[in-house]
Amino acid sequence: MYADSLRRYLLLATLPVLVLVNAGLGVMMADARAKGIALAVIPLVLVVIGSLVASNRAILVYAAIAIGLFKPLPLADPLPLHIGVKIYPSDLLVLLAVASWITAWLLNPEEERPSSLRTRLLGLPLLLFGIVLFAGIVRGHDRYGQQIFGVPSRFVLYAGIAAALTDIKPRAAYKWLTILFYTGTLWQAGVATYRDATGNPSAALSQTLSTGGERVLGGSIAMLMAGALLLALLNLERDRRAGTTALHLLIAVLATFALVSTYQRTTFALISILVPIALLAFRRLPLRVGVVVPLLAPFLVLGVLFIATAVPNFFPTFADRVTATSSTDTSAHWRQKAISSVWDQVQESPLTGVGFGRDASFGIGNVRVNVGQDPHDQFIFLWAGGGLLLLASFVLLLVVFLLESWSRFRRARGDERRLIFWAVSMWFVLVVNSLTGVVLTEPHLLLIFWIVMLLPMTVRPERSGSSALV
Repeated sequence: MYADSLRRYLLLATLPVLVLVNAGLGVMMADARAKGIALAVIPLVLVVIGSLVASNRAILVYAAIAIGLFKPLPLADPLPLHIGVKIYPSDLLVLLAVASWITAWLLNPEEERPSSLRTRLLGLPLLLFGIVLFAGIVRGHDRYGQQIFGVPSRFVLYAGIAAALTDIKPRAAYKWLTILFYTGTLWQAGVATYRDATGNPSAALSQTLSTGGERVLGGSIAMLMAGALLLALLNLERDRRAGTTALHLLIAVLATFALVSTYQRTTFALISILVPIALLAFRRLPLRVGVVVPLLAPFLVLGVLFIATAVPNFFPTFADRVTATSSTDTSAHWRQKAISSVWDQVQESPLTGVGFGRDASFGIGNVRVNVGQDPHDQFIFLWAGGGLLLLASFVLLLVVFLLESWSRFRRARGDERRLIFWAVSMWFVLVVNSLTGVVLTEPHLLLIFWIVMLLPMTVRPERSGSSALV
């Protein structure tokens, strides 16, 4: 009691001091009054965030996912800091998770200290991966000036988000993930509808697709909409009330619409695999789908007719994307040349890699294209930078994740079982897409990757076996 009162008084005493100090700094450093005011309120914002984090660090997990779900809001962009290294909001979320966990461990009495995740994933496999990764970063720093804190180091550092999952309750996590993904689906469906109606795709996506047409939503949205669709199906199996059933069906339809609007072929193929697996893994789901889909059929037909009328290019563009072959797809040709250019680095030092930070380029006509070291394939990226040793240690991480997830899934029941299935499905979508696009080298997607890797580890095997079937 005394310790709680002391911490509260210290917070109240420190808050106005921090605001006044930063107000002075803001006035001195800013070119305009608005900048000074913004700097002045930073401590207040940090204290508010700190209070939220101290009460429930799980909010950082949901914030990390929201960064990806609510594009095109500029949530994933680097912060406007001129310090020689790019800092992303996802970096701050990981930092807050680790700092708040350490603070809680130091300040709380022993019986109230935060726990840690019980998983082999964060043990020797991660340590081995980190050691080999750091060797590749140091090698690149010496040879090419690769920053110590950059894209490669985030592969390990983002495992620190585990500090925000230590006390998370799987059933509560499943509920909040449902709310978050349903809200994100409504947002993305609205964005796609607006862009289709106005013929005004995002400036960042205005380039023509390699198979014709224009992308309406980004490729990263496809992966998250696949997660929303799977959640809607799992909840359809879970709930039997008419109102919630209608909601799950609506989200499934809107997520499918948003997914198709991305024209992301890899995710199309993956969702065609994951949905049948879900029908097999959850025995009531086929029956529920068989009952409600015929009732929904007239509305689906009307929706298809409306889209075909309002957006005439929607279905032809989709058909062109899924029927294109590598011989007619310029995007596939680009990736082949990009991989070939980075593969030269792999051949130069296949076991230990050439180090991170070395550029690779290839020619298209009279133009040289610089792909950095990531040819839209993060497995080649790791192999080139850290060699076969790094790639093998990364694959070991993935194998350990699958083995532990399967062990917990077999014993889990109800929402815990659904959470594991959903997390592994999202992991599968992210990993496969990392073979054909920029996924794990995007900070916010890499953080989501670590979150779905760690979510199954919140299900404790000794408890899940006795959980009631929901």
